[in-house]
Order: sequence, then C-alpha cells, then structure tokens
Amino acid sequence: LLGCYFGLLWDKNSLADNLGGSTTHDSITDLKERLAKFMQVSKEIMGLEGAGAQLKEEAFISICDLLIVFGHCGEANGQTPLKPLAFKPDEGMGVLLNIFIQDHVFIEDEDEDIDDHQKIEELHKRRNFLACYCKLVVYNVLPTKSAADVLKHYVTFYNDYGDIIKATLGKARENNKTNCAKTMIQSLIYKFNELQQEVAGIDRGSEDFHAIKELAKRFALSFGLDALKNRDAVASLHREGILVAVNPLENPEDPAGAPPNLAFLEILTEFTGKLLKQDKKVVLGYLDKRVAGGGPNSRGDD
Repeated sequence: LLGCYFGLLWDKNSLADNLGGSTTHDSITDLKERLAKFMQVSKEIMGLEGAGAQLKEEAFISICDLLIVFGHCGEANGQTPLKPLAFKPDEGMGVLLNIFIQDHVFIEDEDEDIDDHQKIEELHKRRNFLACYCKLVVYNVLPTKSAADVLKHYVTFYNDYGDIIKATLGKARENNKTNCAKTMIQSLIYKFNELQQEVAGIDRGSEDFHAIKELAKRFALSFGLDALKNRDAVASLHREGILVAVNPLENPEDPAGAPPNLAFLEILTEFTGKLLKQDKKVVLGYLDKRVAGGGPNSRGDD
C-alpha cells in the first residue's frame, strides 16, 4: 500500500516538474485513474472488518495525505494543466475518515499492562491521526462542519489533543467565521443529543450537562474580545441554537410540559456575552417569534 502511495506522489511531482515538456494529457489522465483506484481500494480496506490494524492505519494516513496533495491540484500558479488531477472526497469518504478518528483517537487507555514508553508512543500515533484529519478541514478539503465531531471532545481530551483542536478552531475561524460558529454549535448539539439518549430527561444540575456548558464556555472564549468582528458569526450561532431548543415545541412525553430541547438555551447563554447590545434584542425577538410561530421545520429561513 505504501509503495503505491509513494508512487503516486512521485508521479505527481514528476508531472509538475515537466510541465511544458514530457507531461502530456495522457500521462495526467493515467495518474488520475490510478489515484481514483488507489483511493477506492484504501476506502475498502478501512471498511473491512478483517483488515489488520496496521493496514487500516496506513490506508487512513495515505488517504489524508493524498487529499492534501491532490485536493487543490492545479490551483497554484503555472500548474493549471494539472487541474484534472484535483481529487475531492465524497461524503462517504468524509464519514469513513471521521469514524476512524472516533474509534482510534478519542478512546481511553484501558490496558494497564503497557509501560509509559508504549503509552507515549500510542499517544503520539493518535495525535498524528488527528492532525492528519484536522488538516483536511484547515485546508478546505473537507467542509468545516466535518470538525464538529472533533470539537465535541475539546474539554474531555484537552490534555491529549487540546492544542491540535484549538489550532484547528483558530484556522477554521480564519477561513470562515460563520461556518466555524455553526460547527461549534453543531458539536454542542451532538453532545446534547448524546446526553438525551443516555438519560431520560435532561438534568441541568448533572455533571454531564455542566460539561457541555463548559465546552460552550471554551468556545465562547475563543471568540476573543472583538464583538464587532465576530458579530455575524455569533448571531448565526444563536439562531442555530434557538432552532434546536424550540424544535419540537410539543413534548411527546408530557403534552403540558416544556419543549424537550429547551435546556439547550442554557448552553446557549454561554455565548450571550459575545452579542452586541442591539443584537441581543434581535435574538430575543427571534426566540419569541419561533416560540409563537410553532418553530420551523427547516433551518433555511432567516
């Protein structure tokens, strides 16, 4: 697998070095076809239950690295002829890479028999996996929302991966503040939904609920002090959060009770200090409108 991986990199560099010379349309097409086949085989290896751990890890690293190399191929000055080599991951590939990260990175060490040196080696390997995945978000190979499942672990795994996740958050905000804010809120929604599935009814005094609020607080702090610069992003985050809190309005367990997701508003309050004064009134009006209107089925309006 690694031999094929290095062969693709070598051939790509050779084509780039010989633009205007020996590089032809046929040689570019040939590399494009071989790249597509390699990616397909690597995807299949990652999805095979019988494939060995090392082979799956090599497939993951190879896919991530090749996506960086070929993701924006042909966009550099003087390399337009290489544009056909640009490889964009489909949704299935993004899901597969995310599953790998969840299964191989965000896990607790259960083996007490391994020594400290082995633990450090394992942590280094996991950090490398996470960095490979996060680079895909930072360089716009995967959409920003792909980081939501990573961001949700920011507090829980802060000691192991906090620096990587923080850097990813910062770069994602540089790329697009609003998309980054929506990804933050999506990661909080994931944690909130996970808590709902674990327990019957949200206990706002529980440690688990407090942990989600702590995650929201970390996200809020990452916006810094310039409220004007982040105005649109913070307002968008509040709108997304309100839609979750009031949808559905009816409580299937208790027709006379509060909306089942209403506790999400308490998580959202961690960001309220980042709103401009005039925007607080707009957000409150938005909340009143959603409650009075029965809540939308779509996030498309406003």
